[in-house]
Amino acid sequence: MIGLRAALAMQWQRRIAAAAACAFAGVVDATVGGQLPALLSAAVLGAGILGASLLLAWAADALEVDVHGRLVIMAVTLVAVLPETTVELQLAVTRQAQLVTANLTGATRLLLTAAIAIPALGTALLRSRGQPVPPFAPNPARRLDLAVLALAALWALTVVARGELTLTAGVIFGGLYMMYVLRGRGAEDEPPATIGVAAQIAALAPAARRRLCGALFAGAAVAAFITARAFPEELLRAGQALGISPYLLIQSVIPLFTETPELVVAITLTSHRRPAQGVGLLLASSVTQSTLVLASVSVAYLLGGGGSTLPLSGRAQVEMLLTAATTLMAVAALASLKPEPADGWIMTAAFGLQSLFTSWQVRLFVALALLIFAADILLSQRRFMRATILAALPHNLHALRRTRIPAEPTGKAATWRQGR
Repeated sequence: MIGLRAALAMQWQRRIAAAAACAFAGVVDATVGGQLPALLSAAVLGAGILGASLLLAWAADALEVDVHGRLVIMAVTLVAVLPETTVELQLAVTRQAQLVTANLTGATRLLLTAAIAIPALGTALLRSRGQPVPPFAPNPARRLDLAVLALAALWALTVVARGELTLTAGVIFGGLYMMYVLRGRGAEDEPPATIGVAAQIAALAPAARRRLCGALFAGAAVAAFITARAFPEELLRAGQALGISPYLLIQSVIPLFTETPELVVAITLTSHRRPAQGVGLLLASSVTQSTLVLASVSVAYLLGGGGSTLPLSGRAQVEMLLTAATTLMAVAALASLKPEPADGWIMTAAFGLQSLFTSWQVRLFVALALLIFAADILLSQRRFMRATILAALPHNLHALRRTRIPAEPTGKAATWRQGR
């Protein structure tokens, strides 16, 4: 009879095997191409992307024990976001202009809503159980994430106003990502956020850990690339059979598969009383989506023969406006590095409202409401926003890492957030 410790030791290996099996099934389905019924094919490919995403996330988290330096960390992060990036680039290369922004906006809003909502939900859960609430204390260097997100959201508003994503706009988004990388993300100042399967891999001997991480990266990257390229077409085929809007289908379904690993890790970290690291993980992924992916999409559209300007439909403009508003609301909520529970509930309600009512009129209303909330909060967080803006300047980051953040917001605005 296998002992409890041995059974637990084998559990993480079984999870890796299950994820690898899903990824392999997705590769097989993508290779045979359209041989299965539309719904079944979409489900298999979705499971394949989920499996590959989990393998990449586990390997990336475990590798934090070994890798050092910003460029190496950037390379690991880029591989970890390969599934969602491949989907968006595939849509851009095939010149499906009206669908390019669908997955991008859906994924970004999901990540940022979770980043603000998870601490509030975790606090409510712990209090309901009578357990002490751990302090939420993100690394001050995370202000750089907030600064880049704010700049990307403001620049996205100009894209919305013009109704097109130009190559020049893409270059600026790419420049924001390069600034983010070169300025550093504070990852070197934080302990590795390994937990679950990643923690088991990290506990292996160095040689075995590196071999396993290398194998997971190589195999999962190939599987993610193959399945992610085929997934949008099969999903649209299934949606056509069900009579679902292609834009809403891409926006709602694909992020559930591609962003699940980050969400699972963030929720797990919060349940293990490490919410700040969970929020940091979601912010880093959001920065990549809001900058690098948008830059890559404009280039991919050009390479696919679509020209240097990607036109945005009226629906896409509203969706990008809502995403920019969600981003600014998240930046405002985290400006003091101590979000109020009310902010989490507002973000959760906004996400639920836009999910239940998908008309452009409702989403425009939600976007305008979030912009008003964000402006109100930013007025009360003026001194914190100054520190956030300074985080983007090279000579200020080292000082900001040592800055103590005041516990409570000041100012006369946003008094609804301070009620007890």
